[in-house]
Amino acid sequence: MKPFRRALAILLSAMLIIGIFADTSPVTAKSGALEESDSFKVAILPDTQKYARYKNEISMSQTQWVKKNAEQENIVFTSHLGDIVDRVNEGYEWQNADEVMQVLDKAKIPYGYLAGNHDVLDPSQKDNERDLKNEPFLNYFSAGRMKSIPGFGGHSENGFNSYYIFEGAGKKYITLFLDWRASEESLKWAQEVIDKHPDYPVMLFTHQLLNISGDKKKAVMTDHGQYLWDTLIKKNDQIFLTVNGHHHGYAHKVMKNDKGNDVVMMVVDYQSAFHGGNGLMRTLEFDMAKNRIHVESFSPWVMKMPESQRTIFDEEKLVDDFNDFTISMDFEERFSGFQPAIQVDKEVPSVEGTQAHWRFENRTATEGQAVAGNGTPVVRDLTNQGNDLYRKDAGNAAAEDLIWYKGNAQNPQSRSGIRFFGDKTQEKGSYLQTSDNAPLNKQNFENGYTVEAIVKLSPDFQSDKHSWMGILGRLGTGKDAGKMAGEADAPLATMSVSSLREIQWAVYPVNYDSEQTNWSWEMDDNWHHISIVNDRTSTTMYIDGVEVLRNPDTRAYGLASVDQPWMVGASHYANKLDGVFNGWISEVRLVDRALDKKDFLK
Repeated sequence: MKPFRRALAILLSAMLIIGIFADTSPVTAKSGALEESDSFKVAILPDTQKYARYKNEISMSQTQWVKKNAEQENIVFTSHLGDIVDRVNEGYEWQNADEVMQVLDKAKIPYGYLAGNHDVLDPSQKDNERDLKNEPFLNYFSAGRMKSIPGFGGHSENGFNSYYIFEGAGKKYITLFLDWRASEESLKWAQEVIDKHPDYPVMLFTHQLLNISGDKKKAVMTDHGQYLWDTLIKKNDQIFLTVNGHHHGYAHKVMKNDKGNDVVMMVVDYQSAFHGGNGLMRTLEFDMAKNRIHVESFSPWVMKMPESQRTIFDEEKLVDDFNDFTISMDFEERFSGFQPAIQVDKEVPSVEGTQAHWRFENRTATEGQAVAGNGTPVVRDLTNQGNDLYRKDAGNAAAEDLIWYKGNAQNPQSRSGIRFFGDKTQEKGSYLQTSDNAPLNKQNFENGYTVEAIVKLSPDFQSDKHSWMGILGRLGTGKDAGKMAGEADAPLATMSVSSLREIQWAVYPVNYDSEQTNWSWEMDDNWHHISIVNDRTSTTMYIDGVEVLRNPDTRAYGLASVDQPWMVGASHYANKLDGVFNGWISEVRLVDRALDKKDFLK
């Protein structure tokens, strides 16, 4: 094997201070393409305290309506805004509320909830100051209850904050529930949730954020709301919607976050109205086709009430501009900063055992446009398993060191992809990498594998600048995996290009302490399909479906792993950036079994 320890590479490693282990959280979101339904609804249950105290049937009518209409109305989630009860120490109120929400529990309908000021023993305390064992809220609406709800994602240590994941119109969303007085500790937890799901749009629900102006026409910020805005909301572009209760009445507004994007904000609380709200609730319809959020306010309690029994105060639906309104939002544009639109023109091949599949296409990018480097995924894992790729920059890398390539329409063999500009003589490098927690990082492919890449080398290849540049590899070294028989600082796996323009596949198998290598012939500057197939008895490289001459004769299997990210468009030595690819990469796929040639990427 050609030694990896080359003086130029060592010099480059010394010049570059890079963070190839930076924490980038995974995601499992699907592509932004719309699926069967272009719209979905989220139901809102504002302060229900008066019902729990005086007339539980009213509250019961709300959850029963959600249960009955969830499928027909495409209600994918239901949010309770807090003040579940009126008097925290009255057990029957908690029992009433528990009975109401059991309707959703038994129907397996996703929902979330939070504590309002009436739901805690001392409303002046922040959530980290309470005596948890004495809080009734945690007895009736505990973390255990949360965990049984479909889509539950996690909760803060004190149990007063939680998040859920649901899918609507082919896209996954986070609903984040924050306590009435979320502490700094809880907001740090919330930030961690957002960071771990960097391309999920977030809806934030809490008890107090906006108030209502004296003339009842405007939404105004509260002191606590300003704290939430400054600490969490405005700096997280993923948060596009907030809804709160607490303040009697209803209003809404749109504010601009730090990215200059809209955050739709609503306050709604009907408890001061007739019969404590008389069953009024809301649905928010998110219409992806019409690019709008439509809000309706209505009472299931009144809906089922015979006309002969209704009074002048029994309103089935509120139709004023504060309760029935539409807010425009171009969802694709609004989410583009953290959820780039990915083009998939061709049908994605369905191959059993695919662990990661990346197509380097972008529907909205123009030819030569820089690949985004803002910490959001730039290439989706088409398997939706959370192995998305993120841009990584080292040294004095510039935005244009990684650009989109749209292909040559005049050449039927041309493909779209990403253009990499590796050069060892420069103090920089831009490439792609999975997140620290990507599932692919742990995969050791003990039952065999097929690794494929469709690439094109740049015609200006020069050995001193581009030798041993990486196409695909995984971080970690032989030494890290306890394999000392080979070159201990070499990568655990790498598909790279030698000084003679040969493709080399060099790996530490699961069952060998030394490296095993496959070699191609000298490559030209056309598009080529590279595949390596391991069936536990042999490892074979193919170029454009043709078997190469230099394949190992060992019965090696698997790929050693130390649970570190995969790199695309770069190689490393001793876990330091070594050679960035110079050329184009169009598609990469990893499958956990040996494929027949007929199943290769086309």
